[in-house]
Amino acid sequence: MSNTGRTIGWVPSDPALALGYATVDGRINESHLISTMDASSNWPAIQTLRAWERDQLALRGGERLLDVGCGPGDGAVAVATDLGSDGEVVGIDRSDEMLRVARRRASAAGCRFQVARGDAMSLCVTDASFDAARSERTLQWVRDPARVVSELHRVVRPGGRVALIDADWSTLRIDIGDERVTAPVRALLQQERRRPSNVGSRLLNLCRDAGFVDVDTTAATHIWTRWDPDATPVPDGFLAIEDLADDLVEAGSFDPHDAGRFVTSIQDAARNDRFFMALTMFAVVGYRVPGVERQ
Repeated sequence: MSNTGRTIGWVPSDPALALGYATVDGRINESHLISTMDASSNWPAIQTLRAWERDQLALRGGERLLDVGCGPGDGAVAVATDLGSDGEVVGIDRSDEMLRVARRRASAAGCRFQVARGDAMSLCVTDASFDAARSERTLQWVRDPARVVSELHRVVRPGGRVALIDADWSTLRIDIGDERVTAPVRALLQQERRRPSNVGSRLLNLCRDAGFVDVDTTAATHIWTRWDPDATPVPDGFLAIEDLADDLVEAGSFDPHDAGRFVTSIQDAARNDRFFMALTMFAVVGYRVPGVERQ
């Protein structure tokens, strides 16, 4: 989801709470973006997928790991323990602010950890120069996910591994006991309007199309059952409900009056212990064919 900070006729959306990671630097809410990433990294579903990723990648001492769209670095740190002191992580991100945070957290990796500014769709990385590569919750923010996965295939050595984790926002479910309120959300999220928001369920075939083999996949769902809208402006690690209402108005699903009712209904449901949301995320791990150089 994204937000332009506009007023839709009932209450102004707060730009300080707007999500969107296609661009980070120079926005007024850099700290909110990082804190939201940290909150979602602690979701049990993300922790489950990272544990699965670490087991499947089976990183070994002295290997090199590339993390594309590394953000504040915690994803790479979570899987880098197995690299040992002779191993190396290289994190690439478009955001200088994200890289600044990643540098600060790099010491927890227990190995060499370098970061560099770069474009996921055109990596300034030598062919076949990494033993493994990963990208987490990045493809939903790029213009061409297939190109990114192709780049990952290029930069891992023959026999090397790739791991991808991403959400499929078409799986988002909201239940507050009123189908009239939540049905338009389901309809809206089936469409990818500004970004590949539903890429999670396409990860398997994106890897196959790029040339990876023996691709395995899994999924995990994060569930919210509690939210106190009077204490915190957004559900844990999620976007502001007002942002979602903005998108519904922009798509023509709601008029401003409907949007106001939508937000109030969800907030009231949360106050009355009637709040439920769920979002499914997917992970894949695949291998570059051993001994075959890409043509």
